[in-house]
Amino acid sequence: MCLSSAFLLLCLPGYFTLSIPRILKGTMGGTLVMECRYNVGEEGHRKFWCRGPNWTDCVRVIETEQMAGQEVRRGRVTLRDNPREHLFHVITEDLEEGDADTYWCRVDRATSVPQAPVAVTIFPGSATVSMMTTETLASMGTPALTSHMASPGLPAWPFLFFASFLFLVLLKVSLFLSFSYAAIWLAWLQRHL
Repeated sequence: MCLSSAFLLLCLPGYFTLSIPRILKGTMGGTLVMECRYNVGEEGHRKFWCRGPNWTDCVRVIETEQMAGQEVRRGRVTLRDNPREHLFHVITEDLEEGDADTYWCRVDRATSVPQAPVAVTIFPGSATVSMMTTETLASMGTPALTSHMASPGLPAWPFLFFASFLFLVLLKVSLFLSFSYAAIWLAWLQRHL
């Protein structure tokens, strides 16, 4: 019975859900467009884009009021809420080197689950528009990422997250196979004893 409970935990969707940071590349003077999705029922809550390595204490760059469907601008950053599509866009114009950091799409609600972080990297070069959409890794896989420039190099830390993600996936698969083998072996023992 204990074995079947542990096996069930491994099979439930969303259990041990993993997320990896997404990388959004931009060029100095260019524009970044980030599409952030939210759940049904969160339309009337504040949406915000915050900056920092940890979602629990990140600094809000821009946020809406509690009214749905707002467009708010603060300096070079604009946030456009689209409640009909359950998403908001964050547009950063005239990118600067100092814009490179980790960012989070958030909805100001106690039950809101943060999305995976977005690592924004700024490179020198001609102005371009880079766009990225967010999806949860469990339901959609790696999010779409469009960039109109060659990548001269990426920071090392996102790849460390990706390596740890792969390790955890392999660990989960090996545990699944171990539990499956143990269940088959126990069933065989019960028939032959």
